[in-house]
Amino acid sequence: MRKLDEELASGRLSADDYRVRRDQVLSSAVGQPDAQPAQQPGSADSTQVIAPISPPQGTPQPAPPQDNSAERTQAVPQWQQQQPAQPPEAARTEYVAPPQQQQVPYSPPGGFPQAGPVSPPGGFPQTPPPWNAPDSDQSPPWGGGDLPPLTPSGDPGWIQQGPESFDNKPKKGNGAKIGAIVAAVVVLAGIAFGAYMLWGRSSTSASGGGQTTTTQAAPSSQTPPDPMAVAQLPGTVENFDRIKSFSQIPALNYLTSNELSAYQTAGAGDTKFVARRLPDGSRVLMLLTTVSDPQAAQKAAGDLLAIQIRNGGTRVVDVPDGVLASSIDAKGGNPAQVRAHYAHQNVVVRIEVSNPNAQTAQTDFTSILNSQLKVLPANG
Repeated sequence: MRKLDEELASGRLSADDYRVRRDQVLSSAVGQPDAQPAQQPGSADSTQVIAPISPPQGTPQPAPPQDNSAERTQAVPQWQQQQPAQPPEAARTEYVAPPQQQQVPYSPPGGFPQAGPVSPPGGFPQTPPPWNAPDSDQSPPWGGGDLPPLTPSGDPGWIQQGPESFDNKPKKGNGAKIGAIVAAVVVLAGIAFGAYMLWGRSSTSASGGGQTTTTQAAPSSQTPPDPMAVAQLPGTVENFDRIKSFSQIPALNYLTSNELSAYQTAGAGDTKFVARRLPDGSRVLMLLTTVSDPQAAQKAAGDLLAIQIRNGGTRVVDVPDGVLASSIDAKGGNPAQVRAHYAHQNVVVRIEVSNPNAQTAQTDFTSILNSQLKVLPANG
């Protein structure tokens, strides 16, 4: 079994083969006779004898012979006497407790013996009190000596009602007990009345008969506005959601080296890039970039307009205040283009619309610019 465990742990034996080999070993071990001579090592059908995991003190451990047979079986010798043979089905489900493990004591079939005397079926016999013994105290356990004793059930006085119940005069010395009882009742009544006046009336008046409700205003949880918000634009979306920083813009080959320098000088940081394809063939590009402060944003917008003019653009003056725009006519296979820059707080907004038709590009540009100014207005 130990060799099978080692082969299973090392991966040389699968779980199914392990269970088949284990059942063969257990079946062979149970079916061995009491006195079976050990087989000579080297035989193909020999069985390997393995000593128990923890044999009793003084039991010698025979040395197991080596055998290279793949189909050998193992027999575990008994320590003192051979157990009766069991069928293979029982051996497969037999549980062997770990050796030298302290077992938890179990309850005997008749139960543990009782430490105290056992009550007889009819109960213990009642011992009558002696004839001259004093009367036992019949007062309830919660009253102590301040309450009168309970009247036995056999005494007809317990059913007295009306004035006749006062005909029996109390014994001498009971006046103090009765006075204490009356005083206790008066004190308890006063406490109950005070509690009612203090809590009962206040809770009733505060609740108003269950009609008054307390309403607490829910805390306002308004989401702060997006500093780089984009207006709802028409057309088909070109997804550029991966662009999060201005350091990703140079890889798009969208800006010239002078435009990149203008943004970097202003301290460009967080960036959003948006692209749309309009049904009339126009393409809309928007670049929103945060810079160090509003003054840097305003300066960057002016520098970018100057770059457009140096590259052959024409200044567009029919635009809202704070917007710096330019246009380029279609030539050399390039479409007409209208481009604008403006500052919204510390954000530089760039809007570009291109179309083979210059008039269509101008119309779409005006519509997109007005929509974006409603979301992010230009600095005054």
